[in-house]
Amino acid sequence: MTGDLVFFVSGGMLFLACLLKLPAVVRTRGRDWLLSSICALLLVGSGVLFLTAPSAVTFLRRATGVTNIAVPAIYILLTAFSGASIVLVLNWRGGPDILQTRRLSRLTIWIYGTCCVLIAVLFALGNTPVEERFRFDTYYATTPYIREMIALYVVAHAAATFTASRLCWRWSHEVHGTLRTGLRILAAGYLMHYAGYDPAVAVAVGARWAGHNWDFLIEFARLMTAPSAVLVAAGFMIPLLGQRGEEAVRYWQLGPLAHALRPVEGASSPVLLALPWWRPHMRLRLTQRQTFISDRIVSCKGYFDARIRDEARAAALARGAAHETASAIAEAAMIAAAVELHRHCSREGFTPAPAESGQNVGHTADLAHISRVVRSPIVRDMKRRVRTDARA
Repeated sequence: MTGDLVFFVSGGMLFLACLLKLPAVVRTRGRDWLLSSICALLLVGSGVLFLTAPSAVTFLRRATGVTNIAVPAIYILLTAFSGASIVLVLNWRGGPDILQTRRLSRLTIWIYGTCCVLIAVLFALGNTPVEERFRFDTYYATTPYIREMIALYVVAHAAATFTASRLCWRWSHEVHGTLRTGLRILAAGYLMHYAGYDPAVAVAVGARWAGHNWDFLIEFARLMTAPSAVLVAAGFMIPLLGQRGEEAVRYWQLGPLAHALRPVEGASSPVLLALPWWRPHMRLRLTQRQTFISDRIVSCKGYFDARIRDEARAAALARGAAHETASAIAEAAMIAAAVELHRHCSREGFTPAPAESGQNVGHTADLAHISRVVRSPIVRDMKRRVRTDARA
């Protein structure tokens, strides 16, 4: 069971990533090529790792009664995984010519689908009476039809991993953030395949053709399988989870500002949809919070006073704050003061003339930055002073 753990954990990571994308595929009914290719790749990849576990190989042989049946099954899944990798990267990157991307995707599917069929046919035509769990490639390297199956698999796999790694690396230079990180991890994972696994298998098989025994290379190739699979799984999951993580962080960062604007009455509010507990919908929650904040800032716009902003900025700079932080504190103080005036005037039933220099907010600081400083001492002091003045 210990030997199976790495394969099951790696496969579970891919399967988890597939489950995260599956609801979106169902909603689009498979019409989104990008989502469909992601799910296909992750599902096939998890199947490869689950089936590669030693206990799974034994179970499959006993269940079917066919000697070495796990080998063509793994080859077919790995070949399908290779083709799905290229299709995914093509659709993930996109481009101005959507039809060209679709044509290349269909061509890749056709080529690798044909390779999968040929692997099954060649295995059926060949003869593998001796069960070889670890040295199948070299043991049957000279067996008719089986040698062609092995060569077809290695060539198809190496070509796909090289193409996918190159596409991911080149694309990573054009993007930033978690997407760049994920692409470079993917490139490294595919690199371990075509620069480590595939050459080791090819050289070991070629040595058998030449009458030599270099079976130790097969063990080296097996050692490359799990780490490369983990890198590929992480490469796909990091952009997916990274985007949700960034949305969750921003939602949390905007919390203090949303709380500070809550006393503003009369502003329109976004319709809060019922969100199931098993689907976080963080992007929708973030949109709702941003809309909540924007509507209340618009309602308070007539109460913005540039004098309060300038005074708060000067106070922040005097206390040693950086210019960016001082700008955020200044706008936070202006918003807090406007909220106090708006609440006081609404309670008293009248609306005074707006300040001479009503200002728009958000030009000098990001809303998340403003939210981080909205509870600073300068903002609290300004808010307290405006409340006292309003009562007087």
